[in-house]
Amino acid sequence: MTPPVGDLIAGSRIGFDPALPWSVLVGLGAVAALALAFYVWRGGGAPVTRLLGLALLFVGLMQPQWVRETREPANDVALVVVDQSESLALAGRRDAARAAGDAIAERLSRETGLDVRVREARGGPDGTIITAIIEDALSDVARDRIGGVVVVTDGQAVDPPAEPRRLSGLGPAHMLIVGDPDRGDRRLELVSAPTFGIVNEPMRITARVIDSTGDAPVTVNVSIDGRRVIQTSVRANREFNIDVRLPRRGRNMVIVEAAEGPQEITLSNNRAAFAANGVRDRLRVLLITGEPHPGARVWRNLLKSDPAVDVVHFSILRPPDKQDFTPQNELALIPFPTEELFERRLDEFDLIIFDRAPRRGILQAYYFSSIARRIEQGGALLITAGETEAGLDGLYRTSLAGILPSQPTGAFTTQPYRPAPTALGQRHPVVRGLPTPERWGRWTRQIEANATSGQTVLRGYNNRPLLVLDRAGDGRVAQLWSDQPWLWARGYDGGGPHGELLRRLAHWLMQEPELEDERLTLDAGPRGLEIERSTLGDATGDVELIAPSGARSTASIGEAAPGLYRGEAPAEEQGLWEARNGGLRAFTAVGPLNPREAAALAATGEILRPLAQATGGSVFMTGEDGRRLPEIRRIDRGANASGGDWIGIERNGAYVVRAAQATPLGPGVAWAMLGVLLLMWGWRRETR
Repeated sequence: MTPPVGDLIAGSRIGFDPALPWSVLVGLGAVAALALAFYVWRGGGAPVTRLLGLALLFVGLMQPQWVRETREPANDVALVVVDQSESLALAGRRDAARAAGDAIAERLSRETGLDVRVREARGGPDGTIITAIIEDALSDVARDRIGGVVVVTDGQAVDPPAEPRRLSGLGPAHMLIVGDPDRGDRRLELVSAPTFGIVNEPMRITARVIDSTGDAPVTVNVSIDGRRVIQTSVRANREFNIDVRLPRRGRNMVIVEAAEGPQEITLSNNRAAFAANGVRDRLRVLLITGEPHPGARVWRNLLKSDPAVDVVHFSILRPPDKQDFTPQNELALIPFPTEELFERRLDEFDLIIFDRAPRRGILQAYYFSSIARRIEQGGALLITAGETEAGLDGLYRTSLAGILPSQPTGAFTTQPYRPAPTALGQRHPVVRGLPTPERWGRWTRQIEANATSGQTVLRGYNNRPLLVLDRAGDGRVAQLWSDQPWLWARGYDGGGPHGELLRRLAHWLMQEPELEDERLTLDAGPRGLEIERSTLGDATGDVELIAPSGARSTASIGEAAPGLYRGEAPAEEQGLWEARNGGLRAFTAVGPLNPREAAALAATGEILRPLAQATGGSVFMTGEDGRRLPEIRRIDRGANASGGDWIGIERNGAYVVRAAQATPLGPGVAWAMLGVLLLMWGWRRETR
């Protein structure tokens, strides 16, 4: 039995107080050994006498002492590491592991002369770290005081030591595995996934469904931002390729999900996700302007300033029915390419802008039918109205009337007025947040119109609709009932935010995601999850959050600006989070999108078995509920540390010296002189 701590015991040992530094003594010893070896090789006559003489000479230099010590026994230290990583929570084993760790710690605490330390292992971006936790927890303990280590885990760790034997000084390390190693699981693994793709162009994903039950067919679904785009069948345990198309610019959250298998630990590892950034090849804009006016330069400069936009611009300097005496060689150099633009290449344009463009004599009626069809298929149309738009030659008198949200009354005004947001416009992302509407400069011309549908976001003279937005099929339409944004560009009457307004308008028409009027975003911030909801309606209520484990919670959001609501929520799990509100869904990743914690959830002792074997420990299966725990025994250092139903913690007998008294074992000079005499006697024997 080790005496209790606090009971002092006596002990003694032989010590040394060398007269020279140890490095010098080692050097002299090496020279003496070489000299003696050379002496023996040459056939010297007194090798034993010389050896004894050198030994006594060194004893004299080291000055031996008899040391009597007062010792206090030191407790051994046992470490219990309890795995509380996300992988145990996903498999439903976290409580079982905690209960098993508490039970082991309680049993160890009953042992006399043993200090018990308990540490928790958490999962990181690369997975569960076990070995580093052990080394850190015992870094301040002398190796001769470590009794052993008990690790309660599911066996999934990312840092098994490359050289397990370097940890043999930690005492026996026992691995108590929580879970059933024979329980099957299906999981999906991404082999390769692109980080960006061109909008509406094929993008290839390579993945594999890993299933312990065999290579049966598996249904795989691919969704983008919560909307399923592909469903296919693949073979388990074989790589497969899927081509998807990103629907919009910006971040697209692509989720690949395998159907539930016959045996599952959890469904959370049946899906994998990645964020793909959608980029447009080039945005092509067709700008058709009528007779020259200052507004044409504003539109051209705005579009040309964006390097991602290709602009095809035609100005109609002179209507074809004008009769005068201008020579033919001074007229247009080329005819207006109506057939080229509106029959063969119309589908190439993302946005069509008519800026004070006259209709009569320029385009045939069926061309407007083609334009309307292109808009409904996903294109965009902007009409900036000039005076001709109020008459019989306006675009409303064409086939475009079916997709236009407002119609001219036939009148226009030249009275000064100040454009202003409507109540709806203050909530709409095209207008919301534009600086100080009260200081916007005045315009002096507006075509009077009535809005029968769509969203009127700006009002003008006599509260008439000034800017009306609407959707037409898969495309979008905007009508600006004045051609005078250029007055703001010139600074007239104080100017106004023409650049920002027109940029937002163009981006909304081209369906840029940040200008959506009904939008939900979810981002990972320094304080957790950041939620933003944009809406044209009233308060949207709480946002539902779905954690990577499937746990559901709600988060409150408050109005930060008209039509804009924000909120925050804690993020306690790593992986893919989902937010839902008003039929909208948003996704974000906290930490890695596909954490290694969720990849492999099967209980296994094989990963940590080399560590247990190198330290003399064992691997013990505790079952799915963690209740089948081994008996704990104290063993002598170096003895067998495990059996069929027990594990051992070493008893080291370490102590702390509280007092010491040293008595020299004779003068060092006497030992040295005796050695010299022996060397001389040996020399004497050789001369006979």
